[in-house]
Amino acid sequence: MKYVITLLLLSISLITVAQPVVYQGFEVDSAAEPRGGMPLLNTFLQANLRKPVAAEAAGTGGRVILAGVVQPDGRMADVSVVKGIRPDLDREAIRVFSLYNAWKPAKKGGSAVRQAVTLPITFPRNEPFAYQNGAKARYFDADSKPVSDSTQARFKQVTPVDSAGLPAGDMVVYEKSGNKWRENNRLPLARNKEAYWSRTRGWIDELGCQNADRQWEGMVVGVDDQNRRVRESFYQNGKRVGDQFRYHDNGSVAEKNELTNGKKLITSWYPTGQIEQVKTSSSEPFTLQSTPDQVTALWDSAGVMLVDNGNGLSIRQDMVKSLQDTAVYTLFTEKGRYENGFKQGNWSGRYADGSFLYDETYDKGICRGGTATRKGAKPEPYDVLEQAPVFPGGMEGLGRFLSDNLRYPVTAQKAGIEGKVFISFVVCTDGTLCDYEVIKPVHPDVDKEALRVVKRMSGKWTPGVQRGKKVRVKYNLPINFSLY
Repeated sequence: MKYVITLLLLSISLITVAQPVVYQGFEVDSAAEPRGGMPLLNTFLQANLRKPVAAEAAGTGGRVILAGVVQPDGRMADVSVVKGIRPDLDREAIRVFSLYNAWKPAKKGGSAVRQAVTLPITFPRNEPFAYQNGAKARYFDADSKPVSDSTQARFKQVTPVDSAGLPAGDMVVYEKSGNKWRENNRLPLARNKEAYWSRTRGWIDELGCQNADRQWEGMVVGVDDQNRRVRESFYQNGKRVGDQFRYHDNGSVAEKNELTNGKKLITSWYPTGQIEQVKTSSSEPFTLQSTPDQVTALWDSAGVMLVDNGNGLSIRQDMVKSLQDTAVYTLFTEKGRYENGFKQGNWSGRYADGSFLYDETYDKGICRGGTATRKGAKPEPYDVLEQAPVFPGGMEGLGRFLSDNLRYPVTAQKAGIEGKVFISFVVCTDGTLCDYEVIKPVHPDVDKEALRVVKRMSGKWTPGVQRGKKVRVKYNLPINFSLY
């Protein structure tokens, strides 16, 4: 028995000795640092930090100091709190710091080694607000301007949220009447099923509160089938305000969209936290007359800067579904030059398995033509990169068609029923319509009439086109029934 114990202790001793060394910054030849420097790390942290609801309600702020180990492959490991503020803020600091895996590792003797690092994570203080029973309460004066003193408020907005900050119930607006609060308006919590498709996350639902016209109000979150954030926006009076976010599968921010002075500043990141691109875009929907996106800077996934101050050669790679077998992913590579922020000259795209390739010519960001080749098919030339489905006469023609064909059901008129019916449908590649769905009903009679008229449009559309090939496009159409 003693012999066995001796061997066991020897084994444990050997394992302990084999543990990798973790160096301090002063012990290495070159210290670990974020790719691109601290400013890029700070940009990532600012975009990803979400103050927990309870801490936000209390207005708490301060610095959490973390320790971690940068691995030889640039990943972060063993993150712990050196100095904390409160448990929920400490957990959030650890979550975000652990997501940043875009480090340039330390070097010693010509080899990458592990190095310990410390970093302060700052949570700014904010104006406190009431938070009870899982609901935020905000107060407004008679002009609907925010006020911090509830005794001076005319209106109170109560918004239920869960522990992750997601909408969790109807938004209710109360108006003060004497010393009592009386319900003035209720915006029901809505979950739009399968609002859009994500290549990596599948069908995405949209979750948020809507007014009577089915316009979003407050926070709206796109979630996958596991209720994880995919996209997040904030709406006021039916219009998007503030920043918009898109998320990677691992929970880190993939894209931050800031709207300022009529322009969108869009910053995107790789799943590792490595910054990918900074560009500006028009805040208006894209048309053939719109100014294309203008790229300021671009990095590859290893942190190499490809485009600086709008100029450089871009080589982008991504895994995409093969066109010859949609159950298989293949490497997609796109190559071309940017000049003054715009695509210029010849650009090409290739699927590694040969199922798809294209060559295009650009002038100041505008595609002037190209040729796409799908495996087993003839090359398809095109003059326009993509084109949305079009009803004869455009939006005006669509409006005239609805006006000429819509019949207000007599039963609904007598009952005083009115409102907007939202119909979802797909414009197929031959101009016919399919996959009809009433996504916001008003009343069975008017819903039936709206669906009847939409079906009459089948076959009249010019289908959508992408790189010379007709494609299916989903549409959501509001049809208004009004007695006045």
